[in-house]
Amino acid sequence: MISSSFKNNVLLAVFAFVFSLGILSIAHWPFAALFSLSIFTAYQWLFERKNHWVYLLFGGFLTLCYAYLLSPFSWTFATFIVLGILVLTYEKGIQWRKIPFLKPIFISICWFTLGIGIPKFALYGSVPNQDFSHMILFLVLAVVEDFEDRAVDEGHIKTIPLYLTKSETEAFIALWLFSYLALSSRIDLFSERLDIKILSIVLTVAPLIYFIYLKKSPKINHRYFDFILFLIGMLHLLVQNKVYS
Repeated sequence: MISSSFKNNVLLAVFAFVFSLGILSIAHWPFAALFSLSIFTAYQWLFERKNHWVYLLFGGFLTLCYAYLLSPFSWTFATFIVLGILVLTYEKGIQWRKIPFLKPIFISICWFTLGIGIPKFALYGSVPNQDFSHMILFLVLAVVEDFEDRAVDEGHIKTIPLYLTKSETEAFIALWLFSYLALSSRIDLFSERLDIKILSIVLTVAPLIYFIYLKKSPKINHRYFDFILFLIGMLHLLVQNKVYS
């Protein structure tokens, strides 16, 4: 029987793939696919906390794929290796997870580096300044996950939702999500393309919808928030299609 965590992490991997594909372009799908598989492997391993050899073997396969795409002697590949070490020591050894308030920053840096930083530097030699705004989104999604896990984390690790009140955390999430979307150059409410206009409207009102959800729902499911990765990726893909059509 397939566990709910497996299904959830497959869904997260799909969202991550579409997001990365939108940021990078369809032509560079191998990077998006490896990013997606890396996210699934890391999250499923950290959830199960068992079958270590299976995940290490799969991680080794992903490492070989990245070595092929990046060249094993490049600094981008070295960065990938460092990320792998950070994930391995997330709960063991250094235990980054237990350092107060570091968890969402750690996650946002890892997501950005693997999904955007490494591919763009390997492909173009630099990362455009506007791409760094995506770190805000990754930070928000990490805080939402901590918000859902407040009861589990209390007494074990210090997270932002445990430091702030419930209302303050809800406002923090909504405001930072709005700030991220306000920085987007892809949202076009007056686009001639109906599909781009509809997605732009949905993303514009998303912070308000999520804020209401946080206020009204007694139990938070952070996968509803992860869905915004899919929406943003689709918007970028539609804009790309408009440019090249």
